[in-house]
Amino acid sequence: MIKEYKFNKERILLGIFFLLLMLFLSFNFLLEPEKFITNVFTRKEKFQILGIIGIFLFSASIFSLLKILSRKYAIQITDEFLIDNSKYESFGKIEWKNISKTQRIKKYSIEIFLTESVFKDRKINLLKKFLLFMYNWNYKKSIIISSAVLNCSIEELYKEINLAHQKNKKTIHNNRL
Repeated sequence: MIKEYKFNKERILLGIFFLLLMLFLSFNFLLEPEKFITNVFTRKEKFQILGIIGIFLFSASIFSLLKILSRKYAIQITDEFLIDNSKYESFGKIEWKNISKTQRIKKYSIEIFLTESVFKDRKINLLKKFLLFMYNWNYKKSIIISSAVLNCSIEELYKEINLAHQKNKKTIHNNRL
């Protein structure tokens, strides 16, 4: 069994446009903070710090979305593994034996908890570490799959991931007996 989920290219392009606007605003925070000061107690340094953080975050996010535009599939679910290519910083191929549990979080996301060996075996560059940290504060124990750029509902994806995970657990348990 192979289930494949594609990207919603319109959402990706809309996301890039929104991030470009936010990047422009971040540059304005950095270069012209006086425009945004509303009272005596607000200092321009706060806006400049927000501008610097925004420039890093939004630039990295734009790069991330541009990288996934060329990918054919966002998620692939097979009997042996899950392939997550839904973000630039995604882990790719993950065997079911390395997934300890899955749960829904918020309205449009799934959190998948992985064994420690998965994180130790991966070599992650600085940009990917930054993006993992910014979007998942529990990034050393789990990954998050969001339906924001996918062409399916989060309920459908969660159901398929759970079915495949439960099926694999039963197969492993039966093989041990």
